[in-house]
Amino acid sequence: MSNMKALLACIFAAALPMAAADSPCPAGAFLDVSQSAGAGEGFPRPRVEVKCEADSLVVSSNAIPHYKFVQITPNPLVALDRDYRMPLYPKLAEDPSPLPLLGPSGVAINGIPLFGPNEGPVPYPGFGDPVYNAILDDCLGHTARQYHYHALAEACLAVGKRYGEPSPVLAFAADGFPVYGPFGCADETCSEVIEFKSSWDERRSPRNDAWDAYRYAPKEGAEYLDRCNGHSGNDHGGSYHYHATATFPYIMGCFSGTPASDVGRLEDRQLSRRGQRGGGPPPEPRPTAAQVRRAAVELGIKEDKLAEALRLTDGRVVPMNYAAAARALGIGHRALSAALGFELPQAGRPQRGRGRGRGGPGGPRRARRL
Repeated sequence: MSNMKALLACIFAAALPMAAADSPCPAGAFLDVSQSAGAGEGFPRPRVEVKCEADSLVVSSNAIPHYKFVQITPNPLVALDRDYRMPLYPKLAEDPSPLPLLGPSGVAINGIPLFGPNEGPVPYPGFGDPVYNAILDDCLGHTARQYHYHALAEACLAVGKRYGEPSPVLAFAADGFPVYGPFGCADETCSEVIEFKSSWDERRSPRNDAWDAYRYAPKEGAEYLDRCNGHSGNDHGGSYHYHATATFPYIMGCFSGTPASDVGRLEDRQLSRRGQRGGGPPPEPRPTAAQVRRAAVELGIKEDKLAEALRLTDGRVVPMNYAAAARALGIGHRALSAALGFELPQAGRPQRGRGRGRGGPGGPRRARRL
């Protein structure tokens, strides 16, 4: 990362935490980006505003990074004003729920939205792991319609953190729970600072369909996190929270609480309906057991094989993706959609990109619009 030293110098020179308030409102966790270096000449200034209204944490931003923008994809950096509303007093849900396949799942402390650990449908067949595919900048973000993160680089957000110290809050998830960096206290007295780790295992290359390339497997040890990449650890008095990790799912693997109905996603969908590219669609519907049985008969596929391709087995809590399921089964996306009784959009097709992307596994590849 040849530009990292210069990048960090710019970040730490001006971006400081907002003044903390003597209230449960976590405004003090967010960066004051008003005096930061910003994305560079010709780009709008970054904007982050934080307030608490009744039971909601409201973060307003324009999705402009507070550090120099380095273009990784052909997509331009543009200002998109968004309001991210999350529960101010988050609670654990009875059962975890999946992240959105596309679109925001939370917001970082500099106002940049969080996306899940998968790409979009392009380059075809898509939905791969963007970290593995090396299509992120040094701060682990890139542009689609808006600049966003698929993982979190503590060095880009943790202003003033010293080596060996526990990580601060780096983001807030759509369910309201904070996302800390990877380091925290091993016990209540903080006798040791440890690096928390994901409990997801890589099963095959995640170049495409990342959610099928990894599988959650519980592990023993204080450093290992649950399937959602969080825990109620001693590092924060037993209160539940997530940790960013070095490996998949990087930020969250699911929601342990109840996500807000809108964390910037409604505005994405409104833009998409007005014909602008790249909006975050509503989640694909989860089929019922009866729908799976009928579809298996119609398609001439064993019911358990269809359920596995649809990510409905082994207690999995992952986003629906019918295009990926159709590929796994070797059938057409339209045929699967029709058999399940859903009218779903067609799978993404190859698109011609402009410029060169960063070299990922197998060498440099042509950049594509994401």
